[in-house]
Amino acid sequence: MNKVFFLTIICIAFLGLVFSCKKKDKKDDLNNLDCSAISSGYASNIKPIIDGNCLSSGCHNAGSANGDFTTYAGLKAKVDNGSVDNRVIQQKTMPLSGSLAMDDLKKIKCWLNSGAPNN
Repeated sequence: MNKVFFLTIICIAFLGLVFSCKKKDKKDDLNNLDCSAISSGYASNIKPIIDGNCLSSGCHNAGSANGDFTTYAGLKAKVDNGSVDNRVIQQKTMPLSGSLAMDDLKKIKCWLNSGAPNN
């Protein structure tokens, strides 16, 4: 009796686990992103995101030990060492106030994928 009860509980738990898993929404998959329709120019698309989220908080202003994002060169240094992709795209731990909106993440990811040009 205890064996049957135990197996029943295990089966129910397993089925619950199987049915609770859901397929990841492809529109939110930043690793397989189609950038053909996403504008990712630095001046027009990336700089406003940086200004509104990284500079307005005071975290990446001129002279900041965390990196100066007031210039393209300052941001590019963090792009080149992988920090932007790791912290903003992969871990989503930046900005500290919470992850960026998915549209902003897509713009940044496409910009990174294109070599982070200063355009």
